[in-house]
Amino acid sequence: MLKLADASASSVADEGALRPRQIECLTWAEKGKSARDTGQILGISQRTVEKHLEQACEVLGVRTRIQAVVRARELGLLH
Repeated sequence: MLKLADASASSVADEGALRPRQIECLTWAEKGKSARDTGQILGISQRTVEKHLEQACEVLGVRTRIQAVVRARELGLLH
């Protein structure tokens, strides 16, 4: 029997709900990079990185970027 949280996690992973840029931003956040650093690495603005991370948090059902990184790891979205 799946718990509600497990079913939700499955749908996120199965549907590929996170976009590639959101996963990239989460990957750099996982490595300890700030939004500013990530923006410089990816050639986008700090605000755009923050927006990608906010959207990733919404999709993953969490409130902070650290929680998003942990959740994405649990779902196998980060390597």
